[in-house]
Amino acid sequence: MTMLLDAPPRVPGPLERLVDRIPFLEKELFLLRRLVRPGDVCLDVGAAGGAHLLVMARRVGRTGRVLGVEARPGSARVLSAIAGIAAGRARVEIHQVALAADTGWLTLRVPLVPTRAHLLGSSDRRDAAAAFPGLPAARIDVPTRRLDDVVRLAGLTRIDVLKCDVEGAEGEVLAGAASVLAHHRPVVLLEADDLHQARYDRCAADVVGTVVDAGYRPFRYVRGRLERLAGVVDGEDDYVLVPEERIGMVTARVGVHPG
Repeated sequence: MTMLLDAPPRVPGPLERLVDRIPFLEKELFLLRRLVRPGDVCLDVGAAGGAHLLVMARRVGRTGRVLGVEARPGSARVLSAIAGIAAGRARVEIHQVALAADTGWLTLRVPLVPTRAHLLGSSDRRDAAAAFPGLPAARIDVPTRRLDDVVRLAGLTRIDVLKCDVEGAEGEVLAGAASVLAHHRPVVLLEADDLHQARYDRCAADVVGTVVDAGYRPFRYVRGRLERLAGVVDGEDDYVLVPEERIGMVTARVGVHPG
């Protein structure tokens, strides 16, 4: 198994060094550029404004495929327009649905700051713990599906990369993704922090642990390379979960810090 432990360290560019120091900027966009290859199949769960989806589409090319999943109808319409722009360069599909453990309907709270939209928790205490709790918000009913069912109905026979950022509902997504983790074995880019997980009586360790228990190893992307982790760490909310059998391939593409 080839590892890059003894390779000279890659020097990140100035923009990537800046992103490492500003938490709300998406360093995973740089990771995707190095991780995704032509012909890959990628899932963007919580596609929001489409930044990750666009990078995925550009990297997979004409022979690859990208599925974007977004619960908010307005964002899904924007993503559909992006998919139209990407047509001819990559096959991009948008699914306007919330991923959960079961098929049904749930209520989505969409505040003034739309990136903070989330499924309603079952208690006011958990919703009050959310970022921007006092902002005006609309409540809309959205359909729910299991990720395993979305993948099956889309006819996917492989998944190379799964990005999941759904404002605390990551555990709900994973509850319906047993087959994806067991059989497709994608690299998982997962957001997990205690503040947002509290809406569902979970913590970051619970969510990361679900993927680790499926035979994955946790990393984080920092200073242009992957860093091995024993579990969740303070100050980090973006994790890279790699199937044990794919660690050599992934680290060969991205690099890993010694240690």
